[in-house]
Amino acid sequence: MAQLFRDQFQHYVNTATTNGATANPTYTREGSGVESLSIAFNPQKETYKDITQRTATTEFQNYQLSSSISGKRCKPEDPMYDYLYDLKKTATSANTQLVEINTAKTNGTTGQYDATRYDILITINEWLGENVTISYDIDYTNPVQGYATISSGTVTFTPSA
Repeated sequence: MAQLFRDQFQHYVNTATTNGATANPTYTREGSGVESLSIAFNPQKETYKDITQRTATTEFQNYQLSSSISGKRCKPEDPMYDYLYDLKKTATSANTQLVEINTAKTNGTTGQYDATRYDILITINEWLGENVTISYDIDYTNPVQGYATISSGTVTFTPSA
């Protein structure tokens, strides 16, 4: 059984919008200057104990998926840096989309990879420091399963039927 590698999971942010519009997405790969990007599921649960029980009951409510990117090294040739820098300049957040692509898993067709598209909110946390870095959070909602193709750096996401 082979071990998966981190670079097989690619993250692309729709940098054509900050307001959630999806008509003509331009997906830009995130990862340059980022040492760690993982998705925390943050399960939301309710725990209660009524007077008829000896032990508490816990019920699952939902997940609040999020990522915190700490200390992304800023590189002027990185299009994702440009997008984040514009958010920083105007002290705004972005409602956009992110496609996570698992390049280790195809859907049976060469070049079509397992993928999930999320609606996301990006908020800036920190800017500059000694090594010129930017830190930000991503909050994920509305996962859509599908597949993605990557051709000449252009990502196309197709939802599952």
